[in-house]
Amino acid sequence: MTYESFKQQLADSLREFFPAGTQISIRPLCHNNHLILDGLTVMEPGCNISPTIYLNHYFESYQKGTAFSSVQQQILQYYHQHCIIQNIDTSFFTCFDHVQSRIVYKLVHYKKNRELLKEIPHFRYLDLAIVFYCLVPEKPYEHASIPIYSHHLDYWNISPDTLLLLAQKNTPLLLPWRFDSLADLILPALHMLPAQEFLSPEELFETDTVPMYVLTNRQQYFGASCLLYPNVLSQISQNFRDSLYVLPSSIHEVILIPASFAESPKELAKIVQEVNLTEVAQDEILSDSVYYYNHQDDKLTLSI
Repeated sequence: MTYESFKQQLADSLREFFPAGTQISIRPLCHNNHLILDGLTVMEPGCNISPTIYLNHYFESYQKGTAFSSVQQQILQYYHQHCIIQNIDTSFFTCFDHVQSRIVYKLVHYKKNRELLKEIPHFRYLDLAIVFYCLVPEKPYEHASIPIYSHHLDYWNISPDTLLLLAQKNTPLLLPWRFDSLADLILPALHMLPAQEFLSPEELFETDTVPMYVLTNRQQYFGASCLLYPNVLSQISQNFRDSLYVLPSSIHEVILIPASFAESPKELAKIVQEVNLTEVAQDEILSDSVYYYNHQDDKLTLSI
C-alpha cells in the first residue's frame, strides 16, 4: 500500500468508530526546521479542538510489518487518551486586551526556518530567530499554544516592537527559568537501568569529568529561550566566576559549561552536531553552533 492509499484508507476506516457528523481530516503541517508532517484530526460534533495525530511514523510501522488494524487501534487509543470532549474558548485570542498578558517568545534556527519566518514576526538573534506564540490560558491544555503570525499584528493593530516588549515582560514570569546540574538530572534515572548496565555515581562522574549544567524553564518547554532572560547568564557566570560555553541541546534546553573546564570550541561543536544527528528529533534541533558568554563583557556570541 502506498502512503497516499494508507492515509485515505485510514481516514475512511476511522469514521465507523465515531458518531455521524464527525469530521476527519489529514493535512500537511509545517514544524520547526521546515519539517513537514501529515496531521490527522478528529472533530466530533460539539467540539472545536482535537489532538493532532502525526501519521508518518505510523506508516513506517506499517511498512515494517505492523498490521493495518493494529495501526488503526494505536491511533484510536492515542486519540481517546488525549481528546477533551468540550469546546475551548478561543474568543480571548481576538481581543488584544485579553491576549497581551499571554504573549511569550521562543528561539528557533534562522536559516532552517526561512520560509516560515516570511509569515511570522521575528527578530534575528545570532544564528537564531526570536519568534512568538500565545499560551492558551485553560489549565487542562498543558503546553497548548497558538503561534503568532504577521496578520495577527494587523488585526491587533500593534507593531513587532510592541510584541517583543510584551514577550520580554511575560516570558520570564510565565515560564520561570531553572538551572540544574546534569549529574543531578541523570542520577535518579540510573536506578531504572538493568543491574548489569548500572554505573555508580563515582564511575559515571569521575573527578576529571567536565561539569555540565542544564538551563531551561520550569515547564521544560521551549526552554532554550531562557538565554534571553535578563541577567540569567550573568548570575550563573558570577556563581562560577567564569565565562560560559553554551551548547544548544534542543529548542527546550541548553547545556552550560564553565569555560575553564571546556575543551576547544571545535570539539564542543562536534559534540553538538553528533547529538543533533543521532539523538534529537529534527523539529527540536536548535542549532549546530556553540556559543560563548563572556562574563566580563556580559555578552553572548557565536563561538563557532
